[in-house]
Amino acid sequence: MKLLLDDKQHRGYNLNANEACIFAAVLKCTRAGRGWYGNYRELAAAMPFVISHETARRAVQKLLNLGLIERREEKLFAVTQIVTDDAQNVTELAQNVTSDAQIVLPPNNPPINNYNMNEKEKEQQRALCARDCESQTPSFIDLKEAYMDKGGTIPSFVEEIAENRWWSCNPAKKIKLLEAVKTGAHFKARLDWLISDFPDPQPTFLRGDEGGDIVQVKYNGQFKLCTRATMELFGLEWVRDW
Repeated sequence: MKLLLDDKQHRGYNLNANEACIFAAVLKCTRAGRGWYGNYRELAAAMPFVISHETARRAVQKLLNLGLIERREEKLFAVTQIVTDDAQNVTELAQNVTSDAQIVLPPNNPPINNYNMNEKEKEQQRALCARDCESQTPSFIDLKEAYMDKGGTIPSFVEEIAENRWWSCNPAKKIKLLEAVKTGAHFKARLDWLISDFPDPQPTFLRGDEGGDIVQVKYNGQFKLCTRATMELFGLEWVRDW
């Protein structure tokens, strides 16, 4: 389907092409009555152009913050008022989208339990994760392997929930969580609990006179200064270069 978005919403909320297309995918699933139920990697793969799962995660977070979408029981839905308005006045987003672009929705069946993949498949998955995030953020497979090395078991229904929670974490939490699991400092009876109960690491903010590549970001409603690496690691909202 063509990627369509209410021109008023697109301009009024200052959405870029990635964010607008993510909204279009959630909107289509909302109209279908089921919402978007895939994880961030599937959402990124559904786009008609290449984006990383981290870009998809940041786009979803922005749309949630703006109130354009909402989360219901691990699913994403466009808010009712916006769905109604969109049906009345839509224009095509031409930027970065071809006229015959298609959004591929995730399958109706739940993701296949893949924690028993062979080594070749695991290496291929790790390569994809390395490509998606230049900072070499750990993959979900890395977490599963560390968890099972410590004696954990992962039923298929738990894995789906856990993977969704994993992709909602910023890179900093993923790194610290994997370290804690490997050292035995953090463990839970279920993998999804292990992820959700691990505390979020806090970013280090600066005064502004330290030098280097410093940016201004928005954090908890306040404007802060930090390095660009910290902004990317914690998925903070960029405001301007310092």
